[in-house]
Amino acid sequence: MTGNELQHFRRTFIESCLRNSMRAYTKDEIKELLSESYLERFGNTKGCGSRNFESDWAFIKKTLEENELTLTKWKNDKGWCYRYSDLDFTISDISLTKKELNKLADAVKFLQQIKGIDLNNELTEILQKLDAQVKYHTSSKNDIISLQYAEPASGYGWIDSLYEAIIELNVLKIRYHPFNKEKIETIIHPYHLRQYNNRWFLFGWDESRNAISNLALDRIEKVTVAGNKTYKLPIEVFNAKEHFKNIIGVTNFTHLTVEDIILLFSKERAPYIISKKIHDTQEILEKKEDGSILIKLQVKQNFELKSFLLSQGSHVTVLAPQSLAQEIANELKQTLARYSGSTS
Repeated sequence: MTGNELQHFRRTFIESCLRNSMRAYTKDEIKELLSESYLERFGNTKGCGSRNFESDWAFIKKTLEENELTLTKWKNDKGWCYRYSDLDFTISDISLTKKELNKLADAVKFLQQIKGIDLNNELTEILQKLDAQVKYHTSSKNDIISLQYAEPASGYGWIDSLYEAIIELNVLKIRYHPFNKEKIETIIHPYHLRQYNNRWFLFGWDESRNAISNLALDRIEKVTVAGNKTYKLPIEVFNAKEHFKNIIGVTNFTHLTVEDIILLFSKERAPYIISKKIHDTQEILEKKEDGSILIKLQVKQNFELKSFLLSQGSHVTVLAPQSLAQEIANELKQTLARYSGSTS
């Protein structure tokens, strides 16, 4: 066996004694038991001397301290006995310190936003495991921070190939199946990938429309490189920063203009709207005495904006523009009518 394998055997054996819930051992007892086990396993005790034992003992103590644990000890008729303060802990399951794990968890929180992009399968698997298992640990085994995990949409598997196509300036032939419509095949010059509401979207020049399209990745059925096509550079037709500047979500109707959206939020919802902006253009116009707030957004009217407003229920009133206020009112009347019909 290699030196590392012998070291692993020693440390694992010492730890098994320190995690024994039935009885506690002195250091001399552990040394003696280790020598017996070593002799039985390897036929000799080479590598099992006091120097190696003390080195392994120091490693275990340091690892415990780095994870905010200790070796408890007490005296009996045989001498000082030792045991882990937390019998569930094991050095076999951890190769990083608590501080390193905490930093890694922070990194995972960020990487979770982009995992799948330009990552090989091994790293993706590691990130998934970290996301699910490597939280902020305490000696009580309670998580103090949990990172929300959302199952990726079915189109998530296209991200790698679409990302590479954007980098390589490849024109793509995409078979696409919109909801409640027939399948289509379209030629797309891919420019940008964007995530919104746990769905991924591809933005690019659509030859059939002669305009920018956005395709939901979970509706894509097939992607191939379109040969003999000259890639239309995005600098000519698409700027991501400008495209998303005045919209909520991903839908940008180029024929619509940016409007001042004036909203009144209830006192119950006001703190949330203040602490987490709806959009970068959000401006507080007035904080009223009753706790409600008046805000202004400078955005286009799109599906995502209307969905957000409807999700706020009675906690928001659209004051302007009148066209948007009327549309929201009509939707709410239809919703009320559905409930009234079911309870009559």
